[in-house]
Amino acid sequence: MSATSATKILRERIVLIFDFDDTLGPNTTRAYLEHLGLSFDDFKSRLHERKKRMWQAPLAKADLYREYSHRKGSKLRRETMQAFGKKFPLFAGAENLVDCLRDFVRELDEDIELEFVLLTAGFKTIPEHSVIGQQFDRVYGGELHFDDEGRILSARRVISHVDKVHYIKQLVQGLDLDRASELENTYVDHDAEHYYVPMAQVIYVGDGNSDMSAFQIVEQGGGVAVAIDKDGDGEWDNYDEMSPGRRVHNIAPADYREDSELMNTLRLALRMMVNRIKLLRRGRDE
Repeated sequence: MSATSATKILRERIVLIFDFDDTLGPNTTRAYLEHLGLSFDDFKSRLHERKKRMWQAPLAKADLYREYSHRKGSKLRRETMQAFGKKFPLFAGAENLVDCLRDFVRELDEDIELEFVLLTAGFKTIPEHSVIGQQFDRVYGGELHFDDEGRILSARRVISHVDKVHYIKQLVQGLDLDRASELENTYVDHDAEHYYVPMAQVIYVGDGNSDMSAFQIVEQGGGVAVAIDKDGDGEWDNYDEMSPGRRVHNIAPADYREDSELMNTLRLALRMMVNRIKLLRRGRDE
């Protein structure tokens, strides 16, 4: 018999998608402004005022960055953002996350590819220069437009929390996420036979309410969603009011050390997906 007996696509890869702020490290904006000696509370108040005037949050933040960077003597520049990214304070153990999980999957099955993707609704200048951003296979986020002196002029790309759903869909379908956003492509029927990875082999890790839509799309497709309890107090805002479709497999403290609840959760999810791939292999002819 020459034809395969399998009815599901076989892709020997697993994709882990991580948010950044309050997921892999503290709030980027707060940490950066405090690093520059600026008041985050003042920035937050100004941001709130713009939102009340119907600014979208990413555009309001970019406009405030522009305003701050053009102040006399301001150190808010592309170069300081990049330099701060290199020493950004990640959560405990996060700097070893990639190697640890790659080794784990390699021990289970050396033919399965493990891919790490960073998908943030914030601006990616700091995350992409962080220790962990340098280790990830792909980094997606909002982008700022700078002048020749490194001052911020505007946002040139924004990713809202709702947009994350479209980016996840495009990634799964194998579409090019580095081009100018053509999110309408996610509404076109694409042949699953050409998908880059099944949603059932996607793990999404985020910190809370802003990731609800991403949690839902991954869970509905058979993947795994894990929520970060950044305060480590065992509580998660608005969990009881969350619709069942948006609930997650587990909520774990922001601790990426070897034997933490979070790392054990990720290993369990990876083992499940590795076993899924092994099962699908059995449906293929030798």
